[in-house]
Amino acid sequence: MASRPVSVQAKVSEQTFTDLLVPLVQPGYRLACAMLHDPQAAEDVVQEASLIAWRKVGRLADPTRLRAWFLGIVANECRNARRRRWWGVRLGLPAELSVLSGEDRMASRADMRTALLRLPHADRLVVTLYFYLDMPMAEIATVAGTSVDAARRRLYRAVRRLRPDVAIEEALR
Repeated sequence: MASRPVSVQAKVSEQTFTDLLVPLVQPGYRLACAMLHDPQAAEDVVQEASLIAWRKVGRLADPTRLRAWFLGIVANECRNARRRRWWGVRLGLPAELSVLSGEDRMASRADMRTALLRLPHADRLVVTLYFYLDMPMAEIATVAGTSVDAARRRLYRAVRRLRPDVAIEEALR
């Protein structure tokens, strides 16, 4: 009779899981902020992703891929949060009025945010992971659920899409 493999969750105590998750919370928050552009929503997403990770840690086949696995959960929760926001009532200033300063630096950041928000979720995900979190392409592919070549092509296409939407600093001078 073959013995059943012990699940990762059975091996991981609450304290051990917390110790494993602590270094991943900040990258997860940065990813959520870049995807949602709302710090409070990003906190909610990371908290929800942490709970999901705790419940599903038993499904993690390779504990060495914990970072990519957790960031994938965060990315999925960002997608869900944006879908929920679509149906909810959003109060406050429109995105066009969020830049109050006339400084070029602030304007270029607003242009970049607007351009990123126009990208489809999968494209915004690879751009954020590559440029904001400095993740290697292999981990980006794992988070995005694609091959390394597909992630690389998606990143290339996303950057090409961003160029027309982003104000070029040399043109402003």
